[in-house]
Amino acid sequence: MYKLLPILLFAYALSITTEDIYDNSYALIIGIDKYENVRSLDYAVKDAEDIQSMLIDKFHFQQDNIALLINEEATKASILQEFSNVTKKAEANDRVLIFFAGHGQTQDLPDGGEIGYLMPVNGDEMDLYVSAIDMDEFKKISLLSEAKHILYLVDACYGGIALVGARGVAVKSTPDYLQKITQYKSRQIISAGGRGEQVIEKPEWGHSAFTKNLLSGLRDWMADADSDGIITVQELGIYLKKKVTIDSDNQQTPKTRNLTTDEGEFVFFQNKINTINNNVPFKNKINETEIDNSIKKWEYIRDGSEYIISHRHGYGIGSDMDRFLNNGDKAISIGWELFHIYNMQHDWGWTNMTSISIKDYLTSYSDLFFLYGVGIDVYLFEMTDDMEGKFGFTPFIGFGTIGAKLIKRRMQGKVKIGYNVISNGSNIDMESGITYTASIGIFRRKYSERNKILPE
Repeated sequence: MYKLLPILLFAYALSITTEDIYDNSYALIIGIDKYENVRSLDYAVKDAEDIQSMLIDKFHFQQDNIALLINEEATKASILQEFSNVTKKAEANDRVLIFFAGHGQTQDLPDGGEIGYLMPVNGDEMDLYVSAIDMDEFKKISLLSEAKHILYLVDACYGGIALVGARGVAVKSTPDYLQKITQYKSRQIISAGGRGEQVIEKPEWGHSAFTKNLLSGLRDWMADADSDGIITVQELGIYLKKKVTIDSDNQQTPKTRNLTTDEGEFVFFQNKINTINNNVPFKNKINETEIDNSIKKWEYIRDGSEYIISHRHGYGIGSDMDRFLNNGDKAISIGWELFHIYNMQHDWGWTNMTSISIKDYLTSYSDLFFLYGVGIDVYLFEMTDDMEGKFGFTPFIGFGTIGAKLIKRRMQGKVKIGYNVISNGSNIDMESGITYTASIGIFRRKYSERNKILPE
């Protein structure tokens, strides 16, 4: 009997999803077309409804965690009440997104300076203090919230809000950039434009210029400038500033600022198929209507594992790289395993097995799978004064399971039973016959560029 050496292989490439950063996500969505005292808009309600749909379908915000106020529902009192409600629900490891589509106004102060307001459905530009919402109120309420990150996306043009300049940390300027921006609080805002600018709407868009590009930036994932699967507020702001300025013929330019000096940053994640509340690692089934026929191929999702192995004749290490087939209930796996082995005569050596196998999951993206395949073996034994090489192949079957989460990864274990056929087996006591291996290691799942239209 041989002892299993305590070998652990840790890969440093992170596979971070929303759940690793946030416990829950909350949103307040406001859209007003039919104002009582100022001119109406055409697409603010549609903007709000499409943003709500994107948060649910793409980023898996829970329906119960989203408050939607449109037209007559969006009074000053109800907006402030819902904003207070959502920020009170959010806890220390949660995020809150506030989206407003409607009119903004700016009021001059007698001794200079200005105050910015958002107009509720019953707002009156002749009495802004009483009827409209001072943007400083949003800032005050957000400071009372325990939420880690709060982001305002304001599809309105106005001035007069005290803002803090962007931090000096450049995107990915340090190895721990993501950890740095997600562990601290943030209160951030992206607005459609400044004082004197107009929100541009066009029938051919069915949206305002701001929301049109907000949807393309997030839902279509165009704002991920460095293609790392993460969109920060800085990236989103840069994308909107460029696109909205062009689409509006320079009539409006979005502004991105911080409301506080906190070091954190609200982030959106692309690489996510798991749900938030049920702690199940993957959906039981991808909705195939959401996958374009052109990418229904094995390469659109990949995963793999690194593991340590106990073998009948010794111990070793190994690694798998998998590509999923069709809707995720099968995967083709390419693997390698390196063993330190002994034979019955106590000669020692190494064997490397390169294998190809099929993993057949119990259901799509379940934790339990069966596998079958074949491996090509290369043996190298030290025999007294020289080395002796041998070749073989091993058809095998087995099963595996993905267990408890360990830090940012999940543990995977599997057992394989095979029949090893070795060339020239009579020279040493390592004959053809039944073999078995048991392994445990770290499981990971990543996504290729082709999953960009898959649901987040």
